[in-house]
Amino acid sequence: MIDIKIIRGTHGKIISFTVANHGDSIVCAAVSMLVLNTVNSIEKLTRDNFTCDYNENGGYLTFSLTNPNTTTEGINILLEAMSLGLTSAKAEYPTEIEIKEIKK
Repeated sequence: MIDIKIIRGTHGKIISFTVANHGDSIVCAAVSMLVLNTVNSIEKLTRDNFTCDYNENGGYLTFSLTNPNTTTEGINILLEAMSLGLTSAKAEYPTEIEIKEIKK
C-alpha cells in the first residue's frame, strides 16, 4: 500500500508531504507522475524554496516548504491540485493508497 502523508499548516495550506512504500504497479506509476510533476512544476514555475529528498529507485519522497508563511498562490494551487489528484486515485484504488492529512 502506498502511504501518503500531507501536512497542512495553521492556515490550512499544504506545507509538506511524504510518499512511502511505493512499488511498481500502475497505481504507483500514477502517484509518481502526480507527485514528480508537482515538484518539477514548483521548481520551474515558482520562486518558492523547498527541500525534497527521494530514493532514486522509487519508494520514498518527502517535500517540505522552506518558509511556508511566505509562499506564492501558485505553489498553493499546485499542491492542492496534487492533493486532488491523489484523492481521486485513492477513490479508484482504495486498497492501494492510504492518505493521511495532518493539521499543525
